[in-house]
Amino acid sequence: MDVGVLYKVILFWGIFYITPGPVWISVMEATRKLSVADIVKFYFKVFFPVNITIQLSQAIVSVIFIDLVSKYFSQVDLLFYILGGLYISYLAYKTLKSKQTNSAFKLGFLSLSLIMFLSPKIWLLFPSGAVIANQLSADMLINAFIFGFSMLLISSLLFVVYCTIGKLGTKLLKDNFSYLAFGLLFIFALFLFNEAYHVASVKYL
Repeated sequence: MDVGVLYKVILFWGIFYITPGPVWISVMEATRKLSVADIVKFYFKVFFPVNITIQLSQAIVSVIFIDLVSKYFSQVDLLFYILGGLYISYLAYKTLKSKQTNSAFKLGFLSLSLIMFLSPKIWLLFPSGAVIANQLSADMLINAFIFGFSMLLISSLLFVVYCTIGKLGTKLLKDNFSYLAFGLLFIFALFLFNEAYHVASVKYL
């Protein structure tokens, strides 16, 4: 196995996950008031199962069917931008409502699954990482599992990082952290709607 290529795969995941997106914003908002024990429960009950079910599958499929994924997404990207924007707008609303009602923001298996599945960022960038993974000197299926399990490792490490950031942000901003989470999610939604507009302009106008 080419260690240099493996390093590039890990670096890809590090860069992919280090930038805060809707998944991490939602995770921070859902865990920032939880105890360490409850955060661990959240990881094993929600985050890790979603990672195994959704993102591991996405990673493996991206390596094995890289050309198909790239071609298919280019045909349905408008739908993903619209549905992703709508769902993130809904999450932004739920975040604001939890602040107004002084209740906890809930993030369950289905909610997190939808964020990951509908994220255009994932379907756009996973094939780029898959190109790197396919440079590993191994069978394609082995390359796919290396790519997928590297994702599980890096995303789990970043889960700890973002939960810590959420708790620090709560100490600094107190309950105003919810307004920050709402604002960021709303901006992400606007970005997706803007991308949908540009895609529609190119394809249909």
